[in-house]
Amino acid sequence: MVTLADDEDTNPPKLNLTNPQNQTTLDVPIFPARDGPQRLVAAATKQPKNRQKVRLEPGHSPLDWAKLCSSGKDLRGVTQLSRYTLDDLKKHKTEDDAWTAIHGKVYNITPYLKFHPGGVRDLMRCAGRDGTKLFMLTHSWVNVDFLLEKCLVGFLVPSSVDG
Repeated sequence: MVTLADDEDTNPPKLNLTNPQNQTTLDVPIFPARDGPQRLVAAATKQPKNRQKVRLEPGHSPLDWAKLCSSGKDLRGVTQLSRYTLDDLKKHKTEDDAWTAIHGKVYNITPYLKFHPGGVRDLMRCAGRDGTKLFMLTHSWVNVDFLLEKCLVGFLVPSSVDG
């Protein structure tokens, strides 16, 4: 049996978990806490005014993405990791060939486009360019290294300057 202990003396609020078989009770803190940093950051994150939910096609859920990533299928589209400049990124800005850089790592996001919860159009905003700023504004809590690890094609480097 689960009950919520919400006394004014209790800080933070706790759940009372009771095992009916042996009558033991365990007080467990609620996570995230009502006024905890996780909820405060989420509440303070500014959302776009015209944000609309996007219906993903069947077979494009987060679990389907995880299954595809573990399938062994090549999601990179390159044979080896390389170094890329912003000029190189600009060549990959279509729905059939979309790359972006986030935190200095370059990803081929083409396979992920239809899995993105915000839809293809939203994700295409960072195709062909460094998407770090946009990513941090909208998804700062997302572990991009884990989410797109199978799409990593290389690393962003400064353009060489002729001198």
